[in-house]
Amino acid sequence: MPVYTYVAKDIEGRTVKGHLEAMDEVQLRATLRSRNLYVLEIKREKDRPLRERGKLSRRELIIFTVHMATSLEAGIPLVTAIEDFAEEIETKKAIFQGLASMINAGMSFSDALERYPRAFPSVYVNIVRAGEATGNLDKVLWDLVRFMEWQEEVARQVKQASIYPAIVILMVIGVLTLLMTFTLPRIVPILKSYNVELPWMTRMFIAISEWFQTYWWMLILVIGGFILFYRFTYRYSRGWRRFWDSIKLKIPVFGDLQHKLAFSRFSHYLAILYKAGIGLLQALSIVENVVGNEIVAEGVSRIRERVMAGEKISDAMKTVPIFPRLVIRMMAVGEETGRIDVTLEKVSDYYDREVPAAIRRFFSVLEPAIIIFLGVVVLFLALAIFLPIYKLASTIGAQAR
Repeated sequence: MPVYTYVAKDIEGRTVKGHLEAMDEVQLRATLRSRNLYVLEIKREKDRPLRERGKLSRRELIIFTVHMATSLEAGIPLVTAIEDFAEEIETKKAIFQGLASMINAGMSFSDALERYPRAFPSVYVNIVRAGEATGNLDKVLWDLVRFMEWQEEVARQVKQASIYPAIVILMVIGVLTLLMTFTLPRIVPILKSYNVELPWMTRMFIAISEWFQTYWWMLILVIGGFILFYRFTYRYSRGWRRFWDSIKLKIPVFGDLQHKLAFSRFSHYLAILYKAGIGLLQALSIVENVVGNEIVAEGVSRIRERVMAGEKISDAMKTVPIFPRLVIRMMAVGEETGRIDVTLEKVSDYYDREVPAAIRRFFSVLEPAIIIFLGVVVLFLALAIFLPIYKLASTIGAQAR
């Protein structure tokens, strides 16, 4: 549908501007009139999907999903619920006004969500589509809310746990920069004027200090270039993404955390999709793209191919070494009892406990490791400064006698 930019007046005389998709200007005017808006100007843009500037944060998506689940559970019509939400929020109204307009025009809720790919992830749209097909949209939305809230809590724990290591690193970097660029360059000429033989540590730090003073920009360029290279290759190259993800899984402690996060996403999304009525093969195909690790995604792909060939999912999992034995055993039990959905929920509950524990374990190892490493660096730098000073003082004392 074409996109229109409009300028209108509300019942209080305030000017309202926005973007909406509509079949034509007649439909657009009717939609705006239903919102008590009186059109002043309409301009048609290119025939392209409407994409709101920016995207919804996870918190904003959670709030929207909670509102929709609550409203549908209470029997409020879909369009009314969306329009009520659009009236309550302060920012990004155009997204929700656009959703209401498209649904009024006959589009399904999931198809309308799909027109805003930056706001609603593809897995979110697929889960909503399954809920529409089975008539359990409110229950599916509540499942999504629980998972997204868990993700939000994990992100909060990571941010909170990373504050202390970040402060320590910044402080020590500041001290090292001060010593290397200010203190050491002022001491070295004094030591050289007395012909004091400098220890190897001092000579090494002098060389580093001189290089840093001249080529500090190169260090920033290398670090920035590496970050850009990583982000570009991870986003656009599947081969490089596989390379980086394989490294992440091999890092001690951190690899265990990455492993648990990937299988947490696997179990949560597969449980939600399966409960929503999506077939196992289609659910595996969707989950393959959202586990967040290319190595695990390849494992899910191999499992899907074997299930397609007629194997049980638990037997297919046994052929992928990266899959935990616990997940395989529980899936086998679910297949025997015919309650795969319940089994997947149990696996999700297990990872709900394991992931926060893995985060605490990672930072409990990281913090002392950072302190020890930086402590050793500071000790070497202190020795590099004070050993020649002590030697100079001894030489001057001997000359005075």
